[in-house]
Amino acid sequence: MKKNNSRGTLTIGIGSLLGLGSIASALAQSAPSTDNGASVSLNPVVVTGSRASSQRQRDSSTPVQVVTAQQLVATGQGTLLDALKTVVPSLTTPAVGYDAGALARTFQLRGLGPAETLVLVNGKRRHLSASLYADEDPAQGANAVDLDLIPIAAIDHVEVLLGDAAAQYGSDAIAGVINIVLKKQSEGTTITASGGGYLNGGGATGQIDLAHGMAIGDDGSLTLSATLRHHSSSDRSSDSGGPEPARVQGDPQTNLGTFGYNFEKPLNANITLYSFGTVSDRDVHAYEDYRSPSYIASSLPGLESIYPNGFSPIERSHETDYSFTVGVKGTTDSHWDWDLSTTYGRDEINLWNVNTANYSLLTDTGSTPTQFKVGSYTSSELTTNLDLKHSFAVPHWASPVNVAVGLEHRYETFALDAGDAASYYDSGAVAFPGYRPTDAASAQRNSIAAYADVSTHILPKWQIDAAVRGEDYQRLGASVDGTVSTRYDFSPALGLRGSAGTGTHAPTLVQEYYSATNVTTGGATIQIPLDSAGARILGAPALKNETSKQFSIGFVAQPLTGLHLSVDAYQIDVNNRIVDSGQISGSLAAAAIAANGTVVPADAIDNTYAQFFTNGANTRTRGIDAALDYRSDFGRFGRIDWNLNATYNRTTIRSVNTPASLAAAGVAVLDSIQVSNLTTATPRIVISGTGAYTYGPWHVTLRETYYGKSSQTQWATDYSGFYADNINPAFITDLDVAYRITRHTTIAIGANNLFNKYPNQTNPNARPNYDLYPHLSPYGINGAYYYARLTVVM
Repeated sequence: MKKNNSRGTLTIGIGSLLGLGSIASALAQSAPSTDNGASVSLNPVVVTGSRASSQRQRDSSTPVQVVTAQQLVATGQGTLLDALKTVVPSLTTPAVGYDAGALARTFQLRGLGPAETLVLVNGKRRHLSASLYADEDPAQGANAVDLDLIPIAAIDHVEVLLGDAAAQYGSDAIAGVINIVLKKQSEGTTITASGGGYLNGGGATGQIDLAHGMAIGDDGSLTLSATLRHHSSSDRSSDSGGPEPARVQGDPQTNLGTFGYNFEKPLNANITLYSFGTVSDRDVHAYEDYRSPSYIASSLPGLESIYPNGFSPIERSHETDYSFTVGVKGTTDSHWDWDLSTTYGRDEINLWNVNTANYSLLTDTGSTPTQFKVGSYTSSELTTNLDLKHSFAVPHWASPVNVAVGLEHRYETFALDAGDAASYYDSGAVAFPGYRPTDAASAQRNSIAAYADVSTHILPKWQIDAAVRGEDYQRLGASVDGTVSTRYDFSPALGLRGSAGTGTHAPTLVQEYYSATNVTTGGATIQIPLDSAGARILGAPALKNETSKQFSIGFVAQPLTGLHLSVDAYQIDVNNRIVDSGQISGSLAAAAIAANGTVVPADAIDNTYAQFFTNGANTRTRGIDAALDYRSDFGRFGRIDWNLNATYNRTTIRSVNTPASLAAAGVAVLDSIQVSNLTTATPRIVISGTGAYTYGPWHVTLRETYYGKSSQTQWATDYSGFYADNINPAFITDLDVAYRITRHTTIAIGANNLFNKYPNQTNPNARPNYDLYPHLSPYGINGAYYYARLTVVM
C-alpha cells in the first residue's frame, strides 16, 4: 500500500503567516522592535545550583548550561522537549514510543532515566505525569514530568544543572535539575505563527505562540502566554503486506493547547505576592500494529465483516493538566529573606482504543463496539515550602556566609480507573485491552523534608557550597543526603572545581500501584501492583528508594580573551534502580492473578505470566561534559556567537538484585532488552556546535550535531529470541534564517535535519512488516523537517 507522501504538508501554516503579516502595518509606533540580534549574555545570572544571590554561570562550582528564549526559538522546534534536546547534548529522547508510550514523551539526562531528573519551574517542583511509561525503552517504568505541557512562549530561559542536587532540591535530582524560568514582563505582546512538515510526507504542523505582558499598578506585572499546536501523524513503517499501510511507526497526531501566567506584585516594601501556573489540554492519536486480512482470517475470524481490508487500532488519549503556585516572599527586619509557597499540580489522562474490536465479545454475542474507553489515570501533588536565607559576615572570611534553611511538605495521590466493561471482556479490545476493576487503584502518601544549605568564599579565590537534606516518605521511611562542591580560581583564566554527594529517588505512587491485567481463554498476563495479595503470593518485595553516590572534577578556563571553556568528568553510582522484573509463569502467576480478583481459565494456566517492578539493578555511569563559547565581533559586518557543547557517558551494570521468588523460579531480573535500555540505548557521544551570525536585520543560526553509536534490543516478531540493531553514528545539520523586515516584524525559514538523514534500517528478518527504522534513534526517523515562522511584536 502506498504511503502518504504529500509535499503539501510543507505549506501548512503559511496562510496563518500571511494573515498575521497584515497586523504589522497596523502596529502602534511605540511598540518595541523585534531585534534578532539582541545581545545574548555570555555569562548570565543563574539561580540553580546555589542559593547565593547573583551567582554567575561561569562562577558556579557545578556545571550549569543556560538556554535562552532566543536559542529555543532558533531551534525551529515547537515544543520545549524538542528544543532542549537540540541544544543540550546531555539530554536525549527516543524518536517515537510504542503503545501508550507514544502518547507522552520522555527523556534521559546523562544517560539516566527521566525518574532521575528533577524539573523545577521558577525554582518550584513540577508535578509528574500520571502516565507510567510501560514500553520497553530507557524510560520503562517511569512516570516523569512532561516538558511538552509547558508553553514555550512562557519561557525566559532554562537552566540545566548537570549533577546530583538531591541534597539541595529533593528526591529525583540524581542526574541533574532542569529549572524553567518564566518570563516576567510588564508590557508588550509577541505573536509567533509557524508551520511546516517533513520532506518525505506527514508531520504537517501549525502553531501559534503568544506572550503578553501588562503592568499591575506601578510595581507589579502579569505575563500571559499560550501555545496552540497541531501536529499530524507521520508514517515510516515498512510495507504492511496488505491493502492498507502499517502506520505504526511514526509521530502520533497531536492537538495541544497550553496556557501560562506569571504574576508578581509587591504588597509593601518588604512583602511581595506572586503566582504562576500552566493549564494544558492535549489530544493524541497513535496507531497500533496493522492487522492484515490474512491475520484476521487466521486469528480473528469474523472480524473481516467489519474490517475487510484489515485495520490499525488507534490508541487515543485526552489529557488535562494544570499547575498553580501561590506564594509570598519578603525580608524581615533582621534581614532574613523568606519565601512561603504552595504548589498544586494535577494530571488526568483518559484513554480510548478506537478503530478496533473485541473478538471474544463478537464471538459470544454476535456484535462488538469498534471503540472503547479503556481507562484513565489521575495523579496530583500538593507541595508547600518555607525557605529562609540570610548572609552572615564572618571576621577574616573572604565573603559573607550565605545560609539557607527550609521545610517542605508534599501530599501525592494516584488513581487508576477501569475501562468500559466491553473493553476488558475476555480477550479485551484488540491491541489495548481495557483496565479491569481489579486493576483500579487509589493511593496517597505524605512526605516531609528539611534542608540546610551553606555557601561562601573561604578565601577570595576559594568557593565552597554544602547542603544536607532529610526526607521522610510515608511507608518508605527516612533518608538523608548531603553534597559539597568547591571551586578554586588560580587566576581569572583558570579555575578548578569539584563536587561529591549522595542522592535519592523515591518510587512514585504510579510505580507502586499500577496494574494491568489481560485474561483470555488462551492465556493471561499481569503487571501486578506491589501492594496486593497477588504480589505477596509472588514474593514481590516492596519498592525502596533508589540511592546514588556521585563525584565530579573539572576546570573552567579562559585561554584567550572572550574564549570560555569548561570540562567536567563525573561518576554516578545508582543503587536499587527500579526495573520491570522478568516474568513468572504458570500456576504461581495464575494464583497471583486470582488473588487479585480475576480467575484464569484452567486451559490458560500454562500460558500465564506475571511481572512486577523491583529494585533490580545497581549501575555506574561515567562521563565527561564539555562546553565552549566565543564571540567573534566583526564590527559593522556583524558578529558570530559560537557554542560547542559535548558529552560522553557510559553506563554499566555493577550488579543485579534478584528477588528470592524470581531466583526460585529460575527467572532473570533483567533480560537482554532491559540490559540494552540501561547501557546502550542512548548514544555515548553527542557533540553540538552552533554558530549564530547577526548582521543588521539578519540572524542566521547553523548547528551541526554529531550523535555517536547506540543500539536497541527487541524481541523478534515470533518471540523466538532477541535481536539487536545498531544505530549508526550521524551528523545532523539544522539551519534557521531570520530577517527583520520591519521594526516590529521578523520572518524566518529553516530546516531541522537539513539533509534528510535517516538512521539505518532494522533487521528485516527479525520483525517483518513492523519497524523500518530503530525507534530509539536519537535524531528521529522522519528525515528533514522544513518550516517557516513569522513573529510580530506589539
